[in-house]
Amino acid sequence: MALESRNTLKDYVVPPKDSSRAPAPPFKFTVVKAYDPKGELTLHRLSSSTPFTCGRCNKEKTAKLVATYRNQWNDLRCNACYGKLLSEH
Repeated sequence: MALESRNTLKDYVVPPKDSSRAPAPPFKFTVVKAYDPKGELTLHRLSSSTPFTCGRCNKEKTAKLVATYRNQWNDLRCNACYGKLLSEH
């Protein structure tokens, strides 16, 4: 019976996932403006030029503009790839 109550308690302790909320950016990204989403891409202006790796071209970039793909801060796009992807759709 104790095991059963633990499982029930665990179900209440784990918060449900809210897919409508975008995850917060990593500490090195200080977002000063988020632009309206364009499809699955959202462009963000950062407070300072910040290094990152573009998930599309796989190049190391340093920029104030960075795009998230599907609101995932671990899957970034550089401004060049952002523009290219928008022009293709």
